[in-house]
Amino acid sequence: MEKIRKRFEKINSPTLLKYFLSYFFLLSFLLLCFFIAFRNQLRTAYSTSRDTSIQEKLILFQQSFNNDLDHVFNIHYNLSNNSNLKMLRHSPGSTWYSSLSISDMREFVSANPLVSDIVYIQNNGGNILACKNYIYQSKGEYYFSLNQKTLKIPVGRYGHDNKNSIVYVKNQDLSLLLLFPSVSNKKYELFYIIDADEIITRFNNMLSEEISGVYLTDGENNIISASGEQRVIPLAGQMNLFGLQKNDEGDEIIYTLPLHSNLYLTVCFSKDILLQYASKAFINMYMVFAAAGCVGLLLILFGMRLTYSPLHRLSKKFIGADNDSRGLVSQLDSAFSSALLEQKKMQEKIDKYHSIMKESVLDTIVNENGEEITSENMDRLFNGEPGSLMFVIKISSPENGEGMDSVTRNFRNFFLRTFPNNDSFCIRLEMTAEYCSYLIYYGGQDQDKINVLKYLLNDYYKDSGCRIALSNGSSSPLDIPNLYANAMQAGNYGGTCEIAFFDEMDVQGDSTYKYPYQELSSFASLLNQLKFQEAGTAVRQFFHTLDQSDFPAFYSRSVLTEVLTTIITSMNQQNIKFSAYNNIYFETLYYIRSFTYEQKSEDIRNHFMLLLTLFENELSNLTIKSGELQEFIEQSYTSTDLSIAMMAEKFHVSIAYMSYLCKKYFNENFSDYLWNLRVHKSKELLRNTSKPIEEICLEVGYENVSSFRRKFKKELGITPSQYRNGVEE
Repeated sequence: MEKIRKRFEKINSPTLLKYFLSYFFLLSFLLLCFFIAFRNQLRTAYSTSRDTSIQEKLILFQQSFNNDLDHVFNIHYNLSNNSNLKMLRHSPGSTWYSSLSISDMREFVSANPLVSDIVYIQNNGGNILACKNYIYQSKGEYYFSLNQKTLKIPVGRYGHDNKNSIVYVKNQDLSLLLLFPSVSNKKYELFYIIDADEIITRFNNMLSEEISGVYLTDGENNIISASGEQRVIPLAGQMNLFGLQKNDEGDEIIYTLPLHSNLYLTVCFSKDILLQYASKAFINMYMVFAAAGCVGLLLILFGMRLTYSPLHRLSKKFIGADNDSRGLVSQLDSAFSSALLEQKKMQEKIDKYHSIMKESVLDTIVNENGEEITSENMDRLFNGEPGSLMFVIKISSPENGEGMDSVTRNFRNFFLRTFPNNDSFCIRLEMTAEYCSYLIYYGGQDQDKINVLKYLLNDYYKDSGCRIALSNGSSSPLDIPNLYANAMQAGNYGGTCEIAFFDEMDVQGDSTYKYPYQELSSFASLLNQLKFQEAGTAVRQFFHTLDQSDFPAFYSRSVLTEVLTTIITSMNQQNIKFSAYNNIYFETLYYIRSFTYEQKSEDIRNHFMLLLTLFENELSNLTIKSGELQEFIEQSYTSTDLSIAMMAEKFHVSIAYMSYLCKKYFNENFSDYLWNLRVHKSKELLRNTSKPIEEICLEVGYENVSSFRRKFKKELGITPSQYRNGVEE
């Protein structure tokens, strides 16, 4: 006791007294409440606790599902801008681009277990693609075939009227969940087949509570997928798109959770099981509180030392050794408030930093000659406006020998006269002694913009005498390099033609500056497949191509920027921290923007290869080995809290990714693998020990004894007692 007294004397005595009194009165109050009201309140309290836990897990699953959908929408964005699909629309009969498009779609399917197939339909009798199954058109209707079963897909109905919706379609043989994201281009449909069984499986993996049924339903309470014995589902209340609904009338507690439009998750829990848990908890808690009443003071003394000492050491790290008249809690509160304030300031710096990154990247794409672009116009380029289009024009020097400085000045004056409002603007991309090129942003509500622009450029030619080449139009800033190549192609193909329009010429096969969409797509595919050696070869090939030809500076910078962006995007998708490569990234971006290709090609090449090496090394550190998972499960299977969510938190990955790893490494779902392991261990205990079955059940991590007996008999055909007595399996 003397040693304890001396130890406590070193600690702030007012704070120590507060802790002692708090623990003492708290313990006394809990013991008093136990003996007065525990018998009447325990079942209600335990049911409430289970109810809260279940609701939290339902909300957590809803968030996880929404994250998966966000990933699908990201996939949709990437596919909408996929170069192979773009080329397929320009070459409808191309088997080459059809094959490449299907390959790209399969890669996206493999990256998200929620998606079982992706379907691409080109309107007006164009291509019809599915990456895993078979889809065809007959008499104006589309049919999807799966496992020799066929279902009509209502593309026209849902594809245009219900964007960003999940639709349940079925017939007598087949049923499917279809996600129709919004497609800005009405020339094609792009939708996704959702694996309904995968949704149920993920929820079962997340939930450790005993359940009687899990159902995936539509807005009319039709069962889409289910696990459990019950097939008639009572509603938990009126369907609500915005929150969790609960119905605790009858023998079951029923929860209905909206996952998406016209898609609901219904979970049923037996009240009898909750009461069994409560009865068991009553016995255990009674013993705990009885023991606590006998040794309460001793626990307070030793518990204070265990809990207070770390706080005291923490306060020294935050506050220092200076004596502060305030209590320990006040000191820590002040320290944490300061830390939160610093975190807020750091977040503001990061947000500002991202804004600078955005401006820098845009400047690389469209601002070669140092022209100013307002923040408003920058946002319009990035975000776009309904109906807006971008074009690139090439203006060649006139025959009268007028200098390009005068040409650019005259063109700007012409543009400002023609577009006096703020809906449209132009930016010079480059200027040489022979020609200059401009990016034109044509906004506003005008219809038929490309024909309007053709008409205006004819007038400009009559006034200036300059030869003009016009690209096709696009609403995406990612297409600026392609628009530039279109204008260059039209200008070269037109020869001495006064005005050349890309959309009126067959110049695709005669490209002087053909943008390497296919090569860039293949490079991105190599990175997604983590083929770093082949990716390094692809990078060297890019530089070899640039070295062999005298490309314009804008073209070279666009290609190099695209390669850099592809590498960084792949690293971000693999959750590699930005801090690991930010210096290399910004230095490379600076070289691309600020120097000619000839000046810094070697440095840029070395930085690209360094980023690939860093990518490979960082990824090897992030990979979770199968042995690690197996070892963790072997050590933790006795815990009733072991779940896929717990493992995801342990290894710092998403629940979806952890579920994918378990399926990949063990060739079965996590819940099945864990059950088989527990059965194996319980069989050993039944054969080699005389422990009661209830104790064995708890020892292998299974909380509900009756449920364990039921599942054991269902799997092995005999009860645990029969197995112990030597009955043949």
